[in-house]
Amino acid sequence: MEKTSQEQRFNGYLELAKMSYQQAVDTLKGKYGAAKEDYFTEASYTGFILGERKTLVKGKSISRTKEGLYCHHVMENQGLNLANKTYLQHFGYPFDWQRKENLVYCDAVEHMILHAIITKETHGSFGYPGYSVFLQPEVLEWYYSGLKPKPTWQVNCYNKAFLSPSQVKQVVQACEKLIDEV
Repeated sequence: MEKTSQEQRFNGYLELAKMSYQQAVDTLKGKYGAAKEDYFTEASYTGFILGERKTLVKGKSISRTKEGLYCHHVMENQGLNLANKTYLQHFGYPFDWQRKENLVYCDAVEHMILHAIITKETHGSFGYPGYSVFLQPEVLEWYYSGLKPKPTWQVNCYNKAFLSPSQVKQVVQACEKLIDEV
């Protein structure tokens, strides 16, 4: 009997949770392809960091939520919240962290797993705030509690990573096991 795509996706998530961060990033880049543009334009980013402008301009093709995919900053294993203006202003992260080479696409569950792996590999220095405040609660709300999102872009993300409650429970347990190793 052939496995369903949901079962394949579920098994893929469990395999991803066993990988190192670099292996997981490479796997996802192979699965979804490379980013075509930097997250922010270099001019807007530099001007923002220098206090010369108040806004940041995203790359035009950076969003792939129509496909149900999030854009993850690979360098979040070295800095927090790399798309957040307040964090960028406070920490002044280098523009290289915004370059297309340092971006990877992932679905909602893969995003949660990436943050769990970061938490493990950085001994809790990075990854955990995104995991515990945003990603894990969202995955549990959507797939375990059954509260389907309303905005179209989130519905796309919900559908892309759909799991049954028992499957999501197992994936979250795999993530929690990684975090417990910290």
